[in-house]
Amino acid sequence: MPNASMPRTLVVNFNSPELNQLALALAGCDALQAYVRPYVNKGRDWERALSALPLAGRAYARTFGRRLMSDPRLAALTHEAGVWPDLCAASIGRLHLLPPHTRHRWTNRLVMSVREAVAQAACKHVQDADCIVGYEGFALPAFEAAQSLGSRSAVLNYPVAHHRQRRRVRLEENEREPDFAVTWPGFNDWPDGHEERLDEEIRLADAVLVGSGYAADSFVAEGVERSKMRVVPYGVDLQTFTPASPGGRGRSDRFNVIYAGQLTQRKGIAYLLRGYRHFARQDSHLTLVGSIVGSDAPLRPFADLYEHIPHQTRPALAERYRHSDVFVLPTLIEGMPLVVLEAMACGLPVIVTANGPADIVRDGIDGFVIPERDAGAISDRLDRLYRDPELRAEMGQQAAQRARAFGWEAYAAKARRVLADLSDEVVPCSARLVGV
Repeated sequence: MPNASMPRTLVVNFNSPELNQLALALAGCDALQAYVRPYVNKGRDWERALSALPLAGRAYARTFGRRLMSDPRLAALTHEAGVWPDLCAASIGRLHLLPPHTRHRWTNRLVMSVREAVAQAACKHVQDADCIVGYEGFALPAFEAAQSLGSRSAVLNYPVAHHRQRRRVRLEENEREPDFAVTWPGFNDWPDGHEERLDEEIRLADAVLVGSGYAADSFVAEGVERSKMRVVPYGVDLQTFTPASPGGRGRSDRFNVIYAGQLTQRKGIAYLLRGYRHFARQDSHLTLVGSIVGSDAPLRPFADLYEHIPHQTRPALAERYRHSDVFVLPTLIEGMPLVVLEAMACGLPVIVTANGPADIVRDGIDGFVIPERDAGAISDRLDRLYRDPELRAEMGQQAAQRARAFGWEAYAAKARRVLADLSDEVVPCSARLVGV
């Protein structure tokens, strides 16, 4: 039977994990009207046949096959759009023989094509929905259709800080760190009118769903009413990201520092490298996990300091966390970075800025919350943890315990409550229950 307390919800996504989890939860309580997104592996006959091929199967499993949707209820309600440009964009992104600028330009155009295909496909399902949840940049056509029909709530999922704050911080940082500007692409590849499109999505939304108080504050600073903001911290896969077994943490002869995320100045990579250089010991090791953005030229002067590992699957990343001693993310602007929770769930103390993770990390308990752009603070906190194994162990245990409160089930429950409360405000309950 349908869940009478939940609105029938249309979810429009690009590929954000939080909306994947919300759609799954809504399908589980019979409240999902439709889920519109790019390609996903549903385990269809042709997908199973492709996976069985010797060479193509391995390539598929490492790329598109990872977008696995195993829940049959969700699969039945999922409608794919923009499949071919999505697959082409992902393929071109892996053609490293192409110049980076060319690769970026082509993939960006294809992603914009995916966006339009998904956004337009979503409009077909608005009529039968009580609520529309849309990913930023993908939501406008469905929101406009919902407004014309009336009595529907619109929720904009915005995974990062407000776009104008992102632009402002980037310009400030490029003046401070011109050598690293190439790692923080500008907004010139956004199509004409893109920011205005985002502004209109925000205006039409009854609520803007974000992952942190920091992100919510960035909207309020740009004139969005505080009452429109809904903060629900993201979750972590507690089955994959687990602490090391007793006695199994890291190596006894080395202090392992790990970073995960794109190698870009938006994440504060210059400050991490400088902070680690000041701290570095003969028995310490820094690992950077993630893809290089723009160019590796700014990283070359630090090449002797770190080991670079490309993007990892979640199980592989979890294993790296379990063999590390501390996680560092001195990010400049975020929504709520999942990697922080994932590292904490593996029992790592973390060193982060307040720009996104502050709602999760308790300074001095789970790790350290440091000022932004402060290489000295990074060096100091690394030194404290290096010198005090008991403090490392205690903070790691606290971090793992803290992360257990932020599983994806907790995120989905809080997000569903937002939708139910908002629907009660926008649509009279009697009207929503007609036909149930």
